[in-house]
Amino acid sequence: MTFPSYDEVQAIRSELKEVGYQHWLHGDLFTWQWWGLLIASILPWIIWGYLIKKEHRLHVFAFATSIGIVSSVLDVLGAGLLLWAYPTKLIPVVPPLFPADLTLIPVIFSLAYYYGKRWSFYILYISIAAFLFSYVIEPFCKWIRIYEPINFPHWVSFIGFMLLSLLVRWFLERILPRRER
Repeated sequence: MTFPSYDEVQAIRSELKEVGYQHWLHGDLFTWQWWGLLIASILPWIIWGYLIKKEHRLHVFAFATSIGIVSSVLDVLGAGLLLWAYPTKLIPVVPPLFPADLTLIPVIFSLAYYYGKRWSFYILYISIAAFLFSYVIEPFCKWIRIYEPINFPHWVSFIGFMLLSLLVRWFLERILPRRER
């Protein structure tokens, strides 16, 4: 058995990039789903700015940024391993689902962080958020053809959201100064 060379892999990647771009340009750009993704990329941060008091924004933004970075990395890995796919994209590059990875997930979970100052409330809020993302938002995104799970059940998403938000809060509480109540 022969294995493809680096140059052969690069040629296939180049062709895939061009095909993906053409699909995005003629199949995704300016569709109603594309406009929805654009709004979902901007509006949550505007709402976040109104809901978070100025004196707490640094801590909450650190949390949101941490969640966004980890979400983006996990999304690239999952899409690359073909655990899920995105039939419609806002932009034809990675991270595949920019509005979720860098907006919806960080904003929603950072609101849980902001309002759940005590661990008991925080766990309640992230449980609700994880449930909504896993069992409501993901199926809705599948229905409108923005997200397509290939080999990734909803319960795994739920556990992933829970673990991610628990670990990020635990980590930040160890490196940031104590936040005010």
